[in-house]
Order: sequence, then C-alpha cells, then structure tokens
Amino acid sequence: MAYNVINSCCITGLQTLKQQGTQIHLTVTSPPYFNVKEYVHYDDYSKYLKSLETVFTLIYDITSDGRMCCVNISNILIQRTGRNAESKRIPLAFHFVTLMEKIGWKFIEDIVWVKPEGAAKNRNGGFYQHRQPVAYKPNIVNEYIFIFQKPSNNLIDKIVRSYNALQSMNSKVDTDYERTNVWKINPETKVKHPAPYPEDLADKLIKYYSFVGDMVLDPYMGSGTTALCAYRLNRKSIGFEIHKDYIKLFEERIKSVVPHKLINVISFNINDYKDMTKEMIIKKLLKFSKKHLIALVANPVVVKSLKKDELVKHIYTSRFVNTT
Repeated sequence: MAYNVINSCCITGLQTLKQQGTQIHLTVTSPPYFNVKEYVHYDDYSKYLKSLETVFTLIYDITSDGRMCCVNISNILIQRTGRNAESKRIPLAFHFVTLMEKIGWKFIEDIVWVKPEGAAKNRNGGFYQHRQPVAYKPNIVNEYIFIFQKPSNNLIDKIVRSYNALQSMNSKVDTDYERTNVWKINPETKVKHPAPYPEDLADKLIKYYSFVGDMVLDPYMGSGTTALCAYRLNRKSIGFEIHKDYIKLFEERIKSVVPHKLINVISFNINDYKDMTKEMIIKKLLKFSKKHLIALVANPVVVKSLKKDELVKHIYTSRFVNTT
C-alpha cells in the first residue's frame, strides 16, 4: 500500500520499524506543542525534550545514510494568566537544534515559515498605546523548518545518481521553487485538527528532499498532511497517530487525492530539434543529465563508459546523421 497509517504511540511504532529493519528516506513532521494545545500535556519541559530526543533518535536509527529529516517547530509562547502575571517564551527551536546534533544529526538548513500577521496573537496592544521602551513585544509570525541530514561517507551526488533515469525524470522539480530560506505560506484553516500545517509546506519539503518511490515518515501524523502529500507525489509513507478521530479525518481527506501522473518511458522526439543547427542540437542535448542521455541510446551498455560530451556526439550521429 502506498501509505500505512498506524494507530500507535510513535515511540512504540518506531521501535517496531527498527526491529523490522525498515529504512526511511525522508521525515517530514511537526512535533506536538508543549502544553499549548489541548490535545497534549507533558509534566515539565525537560520531559518534553526527553520525549523528542527518544523519538528522533529512533528516526535517526532507521533513516538511510545521507537522507533528510525536516522538522517544523516554533518557539513557545505561554500566555500570561492574568494582569499581574507575565507571558513567557521558551526558545524550543534553538534547544531542538542542539538536541538533534547530540543525537548525531547534521544541521543543514533553517527555513523560516512566515505567516500573515493576522494569524498571530496580538502581543503589542499595550505598546501600541503607550509606546514606552522595554515593554515592546512583537507579534510572532514565524515558525521554523529545520533540515537535518543523517551523516554519510558519500556526497549527496551519490544519492542523486543512485536513481534511474525514469525516477529522476518523474522526481524533477520542474515547477517554480523557493529561492530563499524565507517561505511565505498561509496557515491551514480548513482541517479539523488543532495544529495542522499547510499542504503547500509538506509538498515543498517532499519535492525538494525525496524521489518518487521513496519512503516518507511522519511520527506525529495528526490529520495526515504529510501522508496525503506523499501519496499525491507518488511517494510511500508511514505515519503514527494515537487519536483514532484524526486517522478517520485523514481517511476522508485521502479519498479526494489523485496521484500525479508518472512518465513511464523516456522518449525522444526528433521534431523538437527541427530546423536547429548541429551546434544548437548538441547544446540542447548537453542540458540532459548523463543518465537521461544513456536512456535514449539503443544499447546503453556500450555507451556507459563514454564521457558526457562523447555520449552527446554519439546520440547526434545516430539520431540526426545516420537517420534517414
């Protein structure tokens, strides 16, 4: 099955995956808030961090070398309980990076997810009126998406080369993409879950950090946004969720999702090169990766040892010069 949703505590579920020898290619998840939402409660902050350490240690153990773990997380705002009390902020995001490095994860990227100001709780109403220094408090419109990698002895290039031409073609990010680490995305408002993250966010992370056919994990599945997006993008997924109502919500959401159509064969249309000179044809062919060029050759075994420019010349000779 393309997706596997398990009604289980994620620690128990991850331990089972480890015992089974399951390998994960990508994790996309958002851990539960620390005592901010009504569906989760921890005795104290240290126990909350310890729970995260246990979960992401297990994820580390089952992740293939060189592959990524994407975590949506934010610093914690605890509202004041009365006029004589103070609000409190806990720098969870920064503690979390240290925690992940302690486990063994390699820090790769910090992406800032920016939401509209209207989505934030108003913290500067008092300052707006009296404008007195020290009392300033900004409205919080950002969360973080941290990208971690399980260390590998090889460069990322080896992972990219391990996929065949069809897998690479179907996984290519050929639409517009985020060019900076600041992503402006509206929060999710239609899903009946207290803390959903938007499909657009999960879509981007899955497209940017996995290939078609890869296994994507979400240990804190909630209403299933990660699994839903993975299914749409032709990835497999595993998710754990302790609340059956949220699993039912996911099962309703997935009914309307249609996986993207895949290319089943790499074709070569000579009409695309009509009225082009030899130099123009060669320049266009050089834009293909070597694995795609090899897929266009009748006998791939013969040309695998050729350098890319030699391979292009071979294709030009066989397709354009010797074709009548």
